[in-house]
Amino acid sequence: MNSVVKILLKLTALSGLLMFAPQALTAPAQTAQSGAAAEYQPALENERDPNQYCAKCHSLDTEADQAKGEFHAGRFHGIHLGKNNPATGKPINCVSCHGNISENHRRGVKDVMRFQGNIFSDEKPMYSVQEQNQVCFSCHKPQDLREKFWAHDVHAMKLPCASCHTLHPKKDAMAEIQPKQRVKLCVDCHGEQQKRKQAQSGQDMQPLTEAKDKK
Repeated sequence: MNSVVKILLKLTALSGLLMFAPQALTAPAQTAQSGAAAEYQPALENERDPNQYCAKCHSLDTEADQAKGEFHAGRFHGIHLGKNNPATGKPINCVSCHGNISENHRRGVKDVMRFQGNIFSDEKPMYSVQEQNQVCFSCHKPQDLREKFWAHDVHAMKLPCASCHTLHPKKDAMAEIQPKQRVKLCVDCHGEQQKRKQAQSGQDMQPLTEAKDKK
């Protein structure tokens, strides 16, 4: 009789272990999964405050970095802050111009719109002039720009808007530029362009000159 009781007790204990074992095994997996979800939730944070979400990493605010076309939260909090896209009526934020990021963005993948402000840079831009300017045209209509200043029509498809209009400015320097300053800007830019063409031409001619001297 005692042996029967002992067997029943053992079976009861064994069945209890089998009932709780699956829960114990799945608990770590659930914890890991919830941890991964907490680590990357861009959609939720973007809905709450897109600018603040981006500014967690992109917070540089120096002239040197500004010249490189880097993003600066401090700079952004200027001319575009608090404004709406006239076409959609929605507030302008980081993703309005740069687009939504992917999960790989934090791993260094360049998956957003990057604007090239320095047209004389040796670095090849990631996006064409047309692709860059189309972002600006979503708010600033080409027809309105042409009416304000003829140069917009001439340069719209050849130069990025950012080459004259500073990236993330607190105040657009071009908005209140005086006629003399505007002329100087044109002369400086076209003068630099001409110098570079001459320098390039001289480099191309050098091998021919050396070849003649050898003869």
